[in-house]
Amino acid sequence: MFILKASEMGIMDRETIEGVGIPGVVLMENAARGVVSVIEKRVPGRKAVVICGRGNNGGDGLAVARNLIGHGYDVKIFLLSEPDSLKGDAKVNYDILRGMKVQVASVLREIDLGDLFSECEKADFVVDAIFGTGLSKPVEGFYASVIDLINRSETPVISVDIPSGLFADTGNLPSGAFVKASWTVTFAFPKIVHVMAPGCKYVGDVFVVDISIPEKISERHNPGRCILTRDKVFDVFPERDINSHKYNYGFLAVVGGSCGKTGAPSMSALAALRTGVGLVSAVVPRDLNLVFEVKLTEPMTVPIMSAERGHFNANSVDEVVTCLKNGKFSAVAIGPGLGWNRDTEVFVKEILENVDLPFIIDADGLNALSRNVGILKDLKKTAILTPHGGEFSRLTGLSVSEIVSDPITHAVNFAREYGVVLVLKGGRTVVATPEGRAFINVIGNPGMATAGTGDVLTGIIGALVAMGVSAERAAAAGVFLHALAGNMAKEKFGEESLIATDLIELLPEAVKVLKQPVEKRTEIPFVSSMREIIGV
Repeated sequence: MFILKASEMGIMDRETIEGVGIPGVVLMENAARGVVSVIEKRVPGRKAVVICGRGNNGGDGLAVARNLIGHGYDVKIFLLSEPDSLKGDAKVNYDILRGMKVQVASVLREIDLGDLFSECEKADFVVDAIFGTGLSKPVEGFYASVIDLINRSETPVISVDIPSGLFADTGNLPSGAFVKASWTVTFAFPKIVHVMAPGCKYVGDVFVVDISIPEKISERHNPGRCILTRDKVFDVFPERDINSHKYNYGFLAVVGGSCGKTGAPSMSALAALRTGVGLVSAVVPRDLNLVFEVKLTEPMTVPIMSAERGHFNANSVDEVVTCLKNGKFSAVAIGPGLGWNRDTEVFVKEILENVDLPFIIDADGLNALSRNVGILKDLKKTAILTPHGGEFSRLTGLSVSEIVSDPITHAVNFAREYGVVLVLKGGRTVVATPEGRAFINVIGNPGMATAGTGDVLTGIIGALVAMGVSAERAAAAGVFLHALAGNMAKEKFGEESLIATDLIELLPEAVKVLKQPVEKRTEIPFVSSMREIIGV
């Protein structure tokens, strides 16, 4: 499902109204019916306060209020403007309420907010329809006071389209006031704030309503931004023939390891096997090989000449290159536990330049690459890079704060410039492609912010690439599968106690869930929860 900016949604709305001929008031009515549907199914209680601004979001709120009344709810309606200031579809819905003899109270000054606060405290829920996706500046003054009293009332809030005060096009929090919603019902497609942190923490459970935007219009204005869903990746695994053997399912080399960091390549290798690759060899410093022989059973090891204290150095390059060229490897994951110094910069550069295999580059492989990023443009096969914010900062020269403020744009720009698939890891991991597409993963949990989970992800993605899956699909499926295993680990161990090897343990269960056939829908559902959209 697409993720839109406010302007993109506006274009789709206008084309639907002006080009197709569906009146705006019909779209508004569809939106309101969707909100009421969510309220009836999810929001307890029958006593509502609906707070409306003077724009289209307020018009949505007025239509919601009317539909709630029609469904037998006790509704108090507050309009934060003079009725005469209403225009278009909002005025149509106000006039309908007046024709029904429904009282709409106008609240225009802070001195009049006492009654509103009292009603919010007495209500079972508040419908927030003050500002929509078109908001472009922080909320201050009178409107900030209204939002503050909504939050202080501690009454559950259902926001119409977007919590008032948040900006649709970013996950960044505004400097002004904003509503902290329990539920948000948005229209046609989720917006960036609904999925990106930290703003997504304040939207509550998100639901998407089909308001009748024709598919041909949404496809024509495809933003290249999508939520990563199970139906995108469930069929990623190659079919297994009865006469197959281990080499049919790929041979992954994991190049890494150094003194104190033998766990990283070990976890990558084990995760790769649990994901289904036929064979894995850990290409490791010779001085540490005995450690790997003890740690690993199914993965093989290839001990390579190394410097003192068990680090690869420039003298290790020829042996590694020969190993990778002459073996039967189908992909290379480089970086887990590698260490980072001048020699490893040369080591990584030489391997990338001299080995014609698809690469997954992670951890110290990325750090070693940071002075030689341009070589990515010369790789014959599409590489997959898996940086976290700090590593991406070193690759790009951008500050971590710049990256966090707009991870989608920065990830897409980098992927396009260097012709790679970029997996920018974080609370909302972004998978960006050389063609400018971005897939945002919205599952997973904070318990995964622990040492080694990135190494597990490298092994998962490496396994899929080694099995012959394209770089884009391998990265997307790997991220989804990794997060799915992380959620299973959370359920079993809790966020605080979760460790990286828990994900490896639960990968078989996650693979089973991922591979379950996706039910094909013959029609778009009127209302979908985010969980239904994601598919798990």
